[in-house]
Amino acid sequence: MLTGNGVLAVLLVLGCGGAPLVTQDGPLAESARPAWVVDGVPDAVWMAVEAAIAAKDKDKTRELLEGAEVQARSALKGHEGEVGRRFALAVVLGLRAEREGGKTKIAIASELKKELDATLALDPDHGRARHMRGRLNAGVLRMNRLTRWIATSMLGGGELKKATWPGAERDLAFAEITVPEVGDHHLQLAYLYRDTKRPELALIEAGHALALPRRTALERTVYDQALQLREKLGARY
Repeated sequence: MLTGNGVLAVLLVLGCGGAPLVTQDGPLAESARPAWVVDGVPDAVWMAVEAAIAAKDKDKTRELLEGAEVQARSALKGHEGEVGRRFALAVVLGLRAEREGGKTKIAIASELKKELDATLALDPDHGRARHMRGRLNAGVLRMNRLTRWIATSMLGGGELKKATWPGAERDLAFAEITVPEVGDHHLQLAYLYRDTKRPELALIEAGHALALPRRTALERTVYDQALQLREKLGARY
């Protein structure tokens, strides 16, 4: 596990402290803060997240995300009422949940649900947090019945039992409308439309994601996924 000092070392290499941030894909200008970043998200956290996503090795990405979680929890301590810091932790947990498996994945996802609930209790109209809640619920619903039952009943995922497709769509659509500059808001809504048998709407949202700038590692990842989705849907419909 990468410690807080380890993340600091990565950030110094990446150019924190006055120099331009540099990822494996080149320099990242100050004006190129990712669209997902909101006021109150500590720079050290979002930079650690982008460094993790830019890493080519999956194990290194997981290691860097663990370090990013250390940073996020440290930044939140004593500031639990600040929306940006809570959201920063939720982002890291969400990315970790995507990349873990089995019991660890479910435990992180359940913790993510609680963190999102806390964020939305402070700001019910937080578009980015609602996007993450909708994405989490859609992910639960994509599990087969046996996996979902094991996850929600036996592996500490009781917080995930309330997931519904209409609820996920409400959150994802709200985020897509209120924060359209985030590519993943369009992409995840596109996936939901695909999974609920509305390919025409899915193609539209994939197109919206492809039209946005891709300045950072996370934004380029979203672009690549949207392109793959459009190609698959285009070949089938």
